[in-house]
Amino acid sequence: MKKNILLVMALPQENVGNRLDQFGLPILYTGVGKINAAIKLGEILSTTNEHTIVINLGSAGSHQYPAGETVCITRFFQHDMNATALGFDLGQTPFEKETHLTGSLAIPGMKQATCFTGDSFVSERHPELSFEVIDMEAYSLAKTCLHHNTEFIALKFITDGADGQAARDWPEALNMATDHLSVALGETLKHLERLQLASK
Repeated sequence: MKKNILLVMALPQENVGNRLDQFGLPILYTGVGKINAAIKLGEILSTTNEHTIVINLGSAGSHQYPAGETVCITRFFQHDMNATALGFDLGQTPFEKETHLTGSLAIPGMKQATCFTGDSFVSERHPELSFEVIDMEAYSLAKTCLHHNTEFIALKFITDGADGQAARDWPEALNMATDHLSVALGETLKHLERLQLASK
C-alpha cells in the first residue's frame, strides 16, 4: 500500500527561499519545541484517514558530527527529562519503560545517529550525556508518530557544534542546510519509491 508523505519542520526559516517546495509535498511547520511539535503533528495525524509517512527535516547541533554533515536519525532521547530523584534513568519518562525511541526508517547510504531532544538551545557540554545530535523537536515527533502508528523518518543537517558559537553559527548555516536537506530528501523519496511505499 502506498502512503502519502508529510514533511514536518519547526520553522519556515529552515526552508530558505522555499526551495523544499519544489518536491510538491505538503509541509507542516510546527513551531519550536516539543510541545508545539506534538500538538501540531498530533492534530494532523488524528484527523486524517490517509496512510502517511512523516519526514522530519531540520537543522541540529552536534558534539560528534562536523557542521555540514547530514544524518538520518534512528534513535531518539529526551535529554531534559530528569526524574532521577525518583529512581528513574536520566531521559526516562516516569513509569514508561524505554528511555530511547527507535523504529524510524533508515535511509541507505546515510549515516545513522541518535538525536537528543530538549526544550533548550544547547551551547555547552552536558555533564553526563554525549550529544551525538541535538534538536528541539525530533523525540516529540517520533513519539507522536509511534502513538498514531505512523511511519517516521528524520533527516538532520548539522549546522553547529552546540558550543559557545552555536547561536551565531545556526542562522548563518540555514541556507546550506536547505540545500543539503533537499538532496537528502530527494534520495529518501527515491528509496521510498524503490520500496513502493510512497505516493506524491
